[in-house]
Amino acid sequence: MSQIRKLASQTAYYGISSILGRVLNFALVPFYTRILSSNEYGVVINLYGYAALLNIIYTYGLETSYFRFTTKTNSLDSYHYNSSAILLTSTIFSGLLFFAAPTLAGFTTAESHPEYIQYLAAIVFIDAIVSIPFAKLRLDDRPVKFALIRLGVIVATIALNFLFLLVFPAITNGEYLTVLQPLVSKIYNPEIGVGYIFIANLIANSLYIPLLYKELLEIKIRFNWVAFKPILNYSFPIFLMGLAAMFNDQGYSILFNFLFENPEEQIGVYGSAFKLSVLMMLGIQAFRYAGEPFFFSHAQNQQAPALFAKVMHYFVIFNIAIMVAIAVNIELIADIFLGRPEYKAALYVLPVLLLSKLFFGVYVNLSVWFKIKDKTIYGTYFTLIGAVITLAGHLFLVTIPSVGYFGSAISALVCYAVMCIMCYFKGRKVFAVPYNFKKLAIYLAIAMAIIYASNPIALDNSWLQYGLDLVITVAFLVFLYLLEGRNFKYKSVSTDR
Repeated sequence: MSQIRKLASQTAYYGISSILGRVLNFALVPFYTRILSSNEYGVVINLYGYAALLNIIYTYGLETSYFRFTTKTNSLDSYHYNSSAILLTSTIFSGLLFFAAPTLAGFTTAESHPEYIQYLAAIVFIDAIVSIPFAKLRLDDRPVKFALIRLGVIVATIALNFLFLLVFPAITNGEYLTVLQPLVSKIYNPEIGVGYIFIANLIANSLYIPLLYKELLEIKIRFNWVAFKPILNYSFPIFLMGLAAMFNDQGYSILFNFLFENPEEQIGVYGSAFKLSVLMMLGIQAFRYAGEPFFFSHAQNQQAPALFAKVMHYFVIFNIAIMVAIAVNIELIADIFLGRPEYKAALYVLPVLLLSKLFFGVYVNLSVWFKIKDKTIYGTYFTLIGAVITLAGHLFLVTIPSVGYFGSAISALVCYAVMCIMCYFKGRKVFAVPYNFKKLAIYLAIAMAIIYASNPIALDNSWLQYGLDLVITVAFLVFLYLLEGRNFKYKSVSTDR
């Protein structure tokens, strides 16, 4: 019992740091959409889409292999080998990115700003070289240090964004604190503009090095192909799965650059709507942190299949409620988070994006079978097939003028729906779970009907509109509670017994 409590407390630390980190980063959305044009924001989203894929490439699954081989051999060899490999390859990758930036910039929305690519090369390099030290903190049971460092860098990133994009420009323009103009003029150049977003990220990331200096100094540079080969063989499928998963999530930010004549604007507008769907992902991400150790700890229980089915049932109900709350109150949320009217042009795709996130959450639940049965290669297959669907959907749907970026949302939905179907039918042959999808499908159909029936209702008074939307949301939540709330309490009590 003490070990389970320990695991739960560590999961809370890691989960809170990740979720709170996402929340803090999400706080930048209303800031960016008020000070940046859709073209400028599109450049930022596009380059960070590349950065997300580069983060996977730079570490190529070695974080997971570090856990596996360190616990297997009970030695620090894996720490040295993995860290050395990442340091070597990251130096090569970032060196190539840095010197080839003028050429590579032509494949992004920052064609006239190759220095942005150079900033990203440094940002991703630092992220990569601290990945194994962070993994070591987790293996050494040091969740507090892990969480504090992560959150500290995120807070620094946000603070520097406000400093470079709001405070310094105001001082330069003489709006306030004019006494500081001579000092600010030495460290702030208005012509850099959007580039300060990447500079802020780079400065904040640099804090990882002094904060993790003990773990970094422990690294002994070692290269031994015979010893490293099994580590690489283990990590490669994980790398492919991570790369495909990231492409399924962030692929639009890259593909739009090749599918639209004015990609910056399209990425900025669609990306702002996409980021609103992150509100739903917060709960799913929290579930992943808490759910995986829960599934593993109950895997040998004879009642595990029935228990996992209940988890799926209430997980889907909870996320249907979140989906309705976001989609029905889309006007209120958009007015809060999207500062300029131009960013609201893609809001009509939000219900589809939320539905795709719901299917992703279902997939996270369904994937329990290949994790507890050590058949993770199937996760690689499913995710790679999803990546093919994402790519094909963008190439064939987004390019149709009458469809446009709605095709991207459809691609995401089909991608995760197909992954769910494949995972479910293969999984029931290996680890059968009595899911009751018929009842959940009815709830989902009712939810989608409410969303699409309420969205066309447009009142002249914004406050009346907000009030009506909230009433509809509360009515649906009460409906779900009357059907499931008491049953949930009863089953929770009976399960505890």
